[in-house]
Amino acid sequence: MSPAREIARMDPATATRTQDDADSTPLADGLNRRRWSLIFLSYLPFYFIAWLFRRPGSVEVAASVAGLAAFLGLFYWIWKQRGRPALWQVLAIFGIGLSLSWFHIGWSVYTIYAMSFAARLPSRRLAVRTMVGMEVLLLALGPLFLDNNWPVWASGVLFGGITGFAGLMQADVERKNRELALAHEEVRALATTAERERISRDLHDLLGHTLTLVAVKAELAARLVSRDAEAAEREMQSVATAAREALAEVRTAVVGMKGASLTTELERARTALAAANVQAEITAAEIEGHPGQEAVLAMALREAVTNVIRHADATRCQIRLAPSPVALTLSIVDDGKGGGFVEGSGLKGMRARLSAIGGDLDIVSDKGGTRLVAVAPVEAAS
Repeated sequence: MSPAREIARMDPATATRTQDDADSTPLADGLNRRRWSLIFLSYLPFYFIAWLFRRPGSVEVAASVAGLAAFLGLFYWIWKQRGRPALWQVLAIFGIGLSLSWFHIGWSVYTIYAMSFAARLPSRRLAVRTMVGMEVLLLALGPLFLDNNWPVWASGVLFGGITGFAGLMQADVERKNRELALAHEEVRALATTAERERISRDLHDLLGHTLTLVAVKAELAARLVSRDAEAAEREMQSVATAAREALAEVRTAVVGMKGASLTTELERARTALAAANVQAEITAAEIEGHPGQEAVLAMALREAVTNVIRHADATRCQIRLAPSPVALTLSIVDDGKGGGFVEGSGLKGMRARLSAIGGDLDIVSDKGGTRLVAVAPVEAAS
């Protein structure tokens, strides 16, 4: 079982997100395929242009209709296969074009379609060999069309090659994007596992000693309550103090005080933005004594910079960290496309973390860009 699936099985929140993604994928994929089909079929009427200038014979009409029906059947079959054709389907479409070439009509439409479908064959090597083979065959048949219908043949050779190899490059990009998405999901799952293990270790180390101390002092207070009430009261106060300290330590461990530093995150943000060709302007004042707030703001900064790089199409990003006697304020402003803003799981998680420490998150997104302000009150440290 892959790490991503293992995390989904163990973590209900992750499982819910994964299921939501799975539920939304078929709908989005269906819409994309329908849009692709309409655009892809828009080239088909070029086959019939010649009929605007001459009257076709009955045999030509019957053969053209039969070829069209066969092509649409194959097209629908490939569409049902999510645009992944088999070799025989590609060759069948190519054969439809060649069989109609004797009528001196726009038969090369079908050979161009065949080249486009060939680019999406399961194996890249098979795709290249098939496209080269079809191009060579068309070139070999060239002398048959030099006296008549040569423009249709030439367009089949030229535009077929362009369409096929452009489709091959697009297929390569899509394959790499799928691989990157899978790698990103695996990395995220591994990071979640590492964070869970870190929290488990921290809680074990933090609570083992504290709970033992609480148990011992509570037993001592129970023995003293009938003999020395004041001593018992002091012991119970000590228990309460230890419990409060343990609670603070647990909160610190969960938000990642030991794993998240604003100084480190600011440097990571600068590096990541530079790699994405986004000019970073960072203004950060020194802050000390607020590790919990620093950890939450570091995580907020990481998510905000990721959103700028992935979604904003920005050229400039301003990051400002301003401490005050009552709060730490982090602002991230970009000059990206903005508008149509929808909070995803990352921003919802950011808002939840800030809310847990009494903080606030404000986001404004319009045509001028996006402005995110995260406020973490310093009183939460006490």
